Amino acid sequence: MLEVRNISKKYKKGSDEFTALNGVSLSIGKGEFAVITGASGSGKSTLLYTVGGLIRPDSGEVLFDGTGIYDQKPEFLNQYRKRDVGFMFQQFHLMPYLTVYENIRLTCYARQHLDRIDYYLEKCSLNGMKRKYPSELSVGEKQRTAFIRAIVADPVLLLADEPTGNLDPENSNILMLMIEEYNRNGGTVLLVSHDPGLSANTGRRIILQSGKVVGSSVTP
Repeated sequence: MLEVRNISKKYKKGSDEFTALNGVSLSIGKGEFAVITGASGSGKSTLLYTVGGLIRPDSGEVLFDGTGIYDQKPEFLNQYRKRDVGFMFQQFHLMPYLTVYENIRLTCYARQHLDRIDYYLEKCSLNGMKRKYPSELSVGEKQRTAFIRAIVADPVLLLADEPTGNLDPENSNILMLMIEEYNRNGGTVLLVSHDPGLSANTGRRIILQSGKVVGSSVTP
């Protein structure tokens, strides 16, 4: 379903240059749950955003169902981000002037998606928060809101950047159970985490170091 071929990405700041990705190749099958781990600065988030169509690589290809996402017209990339991919960001990126319900509604592009919002709010214990603003939510409530926003339009691929990084152990467990349920229902997950233990119960672990894939293992 998803294939990354020899992608590289460098960042420049003044005369300084930093290589975030250096010839990374990998493939993710439909319905797979993969966790990308590695130290801070290893290129994990850059890889995730490149796969999601948010950061164009300097070289290499990202293919979704055999089509290079950066080789098409801008409309293709927009539709890919809108219909095929759900994003979860470490800092949530909830709109502060919108309610919980309104934040989730942002990713809905069909009537059936709107009809699912109340179901997910109830499932994630947020039904009483639907008219609250992000400033009125706990960290765990913000992340659960971000999770619903990411999956309510039924994307085939969930990209999650350090989704438990700001959560306590209880809320981390709640969120991971919801992500695992999304995966069991057929969704594909690519999750970034600095915590090696997070990949213990997932299908696959990919290790990045200095912008390169240095290891990959499958959970028995």
